[in-house]
Amino acid sequence: LLFAILPITCLMEQENLPHGCVPVRFVSFLPTGNKTRLPNVLGQYCSSYYIKQNLTGQWIGIAASSIKSCKVCCVRQDENKALHYNETRAPNQFPCGKGKICKNGRCVTK
Repeated sequence: LLFAILPITCLMEQENLPHGCVPVRFVSFLPTGNKTRLPNVLGQYCSSYYIKQNLTGQWIGIAASSIKSCKVCCVRQDENKALHYNETRAPNQFPCGKGKICKNGRCVTK
């Protein structure tokens, strides 16, 4: 019964994704040994961004199409393996287009 509910839950989560977020799979959170991969680095940024909310779990970050508006998608996997998506302001100096970087939530020319 649990396995029958899981796909339904995943579909429900995907329908409610914040703008700029794309669905991820549980394997996205498996350790790769490479902490410099962009999802891992952005995940550290996301964890720091939400630190005051005491959200436990593992984080990854995704720079999808919303990066042009200096937004990244922060995805947290909680202790129950549920995924939580949040659209978040991209870090300053993050590339947001050819010859452009994010600065205080805006995409500006370098």
